[in-house]
Amino acid sequence: METDWIVHFLPAIERLLHGGDMYKDIYVLNPPWTFFILSPAGLLPNQIAVWVGTILPIIALFYAARKMRKAYLIAIVGLTFPFIELCAYGNLDWMVLLGAITTSTLSPFLLTVKPQAGALAVVGQLGKMKGKSWKEYVKAFGPFVIIATPMLFIFPGFIHNFLIVNDRLPGLSAANFSLFPYTIPLAIPLLWLSYKRSEPLYGALASLCISPYFYFHSVIPSLFLIANKNWKWGIAANLFTWLIFVLILAHVLPIKF
Repeated sequence: METDWIVHFLPAIERLLHGGDMYKDIYVLNPPWTFFILSPAGLLPNQIAVWVGTILPIIALFYAARKMRKAYLIAIVGLTFPFIELCAYGNLDWMVLLGAITTSTLSPFLLTVKPQAGALAVVGQLGKMKGKSWKEYVKAFGPFVIIATPMLFIFPGFIHNFLIVNDRLPGLSAANFSLFPYTIPLAIPLLWLSYKRSEPLYGALASLCISPYFYFHSVIPSLFLIANKNWKWGIAANLFTWLIFVLILAHVLPIKF
């Protein structure tokens, strides 16, 4: 339970709070603002903090469903295998989901926590801003540029870990769901649709298409946006995740969890 949260993320948060190097663990690949956002978890008693990785995805799903005013999204998305896996590992794809359903100052920070899960959803958000004044763009993205840019220099460990990730891809490939580079051609029309239709869903799908690797739980933002767009497609996507699960258990697909 909560392998990623307990082994990687919570220790990184604690190192940040104690003035240590967040990126001492080479498997910490998330940008520094991730751990500033999550830093309150490091102030909790350990017996509570260790469960935060499971609790936060559930809270995020309830919040997102409430924001969309569609309670059924809780069941459709929450009962998919990737969401159960997300809670079990205590990973952070729920943050990307929250970034994808809002167009706010915080959105760019959340979308870039795990770029492979949906960073390009920002293209759909830009589509929604067509016709807005330059002040609106500055309001939406200015804080990200002002804060994120110096952070990359203050915490160089992020760039270092990110640049050497290719050296570790062979070891990560057993759980890799990406079909990269074969999906790259799909990204261009998806991004065009995302901007044209002001639809973050297509941007999130494009993010998966151009990522050299992602784990199953990184499809959660896309699954939520699919179900939000059409509940029937959401149920179909839910069932498809369980079909993949069965095919993996049957050793038809050479993928490990």
